[in-house]
Amino acid sequence: AVVSTQSTGSLFKERTSQMSKRLTTMNSRYEALESRRNLEIEGFKTDVQMMRKRVQELEKQLIKVSLKEKENPEMYVLKHVKSTAERSKKLMGEVNKVKSRLYSVENNMRRNF
Repeated sequence: AVVSTQSTGSLFKERTSQMSKRLTTMNSRYEALESRRNLEIEGFKTDVQMMRKRVQELEKQLIKVSLKEKENPEMYVLKHVKSTAERSKKLMGEVNKVKSRLYSVENNMRRNF
């Protein structure tokens, strides 16, 4: 009876050690994933700020050019508004793609942990 309790004790210690190692590994993986996610979010925010800044610059250019335009300034402004809107749609599409990738990474992270 003494031998079986010793082997059971060593088996328990071995399994506890293995589980401890697995827990440590899973925690480090989770921390790395969380770090990557935070970096992606930071990059996303930076991209949005850059896009906003670019839109403001384009709006300023549009105002300057439209004020210089003598012949039919309303048509000129409308043409530039249309082209700016098309660029904005394209940028928003890219932003939405980044958002969807970010959400999918978050969902995968939640499913795996």
